Amino acid sequence: MPALPTVDVTLFVHNGAATVGAAIESVRAQTWPALSLTLIDDGSTDGTAEILAGFAARDPAIRLHRVRRNGGAVAAFQRGFWFGDADFLLPKSADDLLAPDFVERCMAVLLAHPDCAMCHAGGLVFVGEGEVRSIYPPEHRLSATGPDPLARAREVMARYTSSPAFWGVYRRAATDTLSPIRPRAGWDHVVLAELALAGEIRHVPEILYWRRDGGKPVAALARAATEQARAGLPLDDTLAEHRWRTPLITTAYAHQEMFAAARLPHAARLAMMEAVPEVFRARWLSGLRREAQALAAELPRQIARLDSVTVTEQRWLAHQLGAAIDAAGAIVPEIDLTMFALELSARAGEPCRAAA
Repeated sequence: MPALPTVDVTLFVHNGAATVGAAIESVRAQTWPALSLTLIDDGSTDGTAEILAGFAARDPAIRLHRVRRNGGAVAAFQRGFWFGDADFLLPKSADDLLAPDFVERCMAVLLAHPDCAMCHAGGLVFVGEGEVRSIYPPEHRLSATGPDPLARAREVMARYTSSPAFWGVYRRAATDTLSPIRPRAGWDHVVLAELALAGEIRHVPEILYWRRDGGKPVAALARAATEQARAGLPLDDTLAEHRWRTPLITTAYAHQEMFAAARLPHAARLAMMEAVPEVFRARWLSGLRREAQALAAELPRQIARLDSVTVTEQRWLAHQLGAAIDAAGAIVPEIDLTMFALELSARAGEPCRAAA
């Protein structure tokens, strides 16, 4: 009989001593026999390292890698895409659990559909030792299928909502085409939209993914995704980026940044960039407008800081504020921020696209 395709599971954890053991056991209990497991300790300080070492000592099939300093969720997930050499891969968090047949059911879909880039499953939220708090509705599962990659990407932009549709089994031939993940709010949205350009995204309808405690607020995720947060630096520093202030706008604009460099002909890239505001305004218009208005209210305070910093700080702060203004202008142009862009240009001597 032909050998089964191997699935590389990369489980990354930072200070997850309370939950990582159960997460590892849910991987070891998978019914898909051709499974490899790599544990990546992302700079933990709470006893996680000892737990991982214990599992690796008892099971020679488990590989263990330790990162000396925590690099954050984006870097950890990127390692999941880059680590291993199997034809399929499963990035795994240290909180959530998988039903024993999760990989087997997803692999059945992937093998039946050679054009499928990723398959995930239905999910639920649990707390404590297994008390079910809620079940993700069917519309949270992605079904981006068909031969048109642009239509698949639009479907992801219009529908992707929650974690169960992200933590699936990926085909490495598809992930190898992806851009390096940028530390931005909505980075997971962007990854899936770009993935849809490479292949279909399908799901198993049964509830096989168990998410511990549910998701975090959008604003918290946006702050955590910044390079400053990864480095443990203050987000209100004059050298920090400011797009974390507008997580929905940043998510939408990050799609334009991705499509500008996607593996598509020029006309297709431009068409997708032009589709981004239409798609996300249809989903989040009131939230997008609130963020732009909040940014407008904050900009006078931030611009006033230019008068009390060094020339280097001045130029960098103006650049970062200008980037936030540009993103807002591209997605919600009815909230006019032009006067702020002009003031930035006048004070810091830095031309701004929005001002032009």
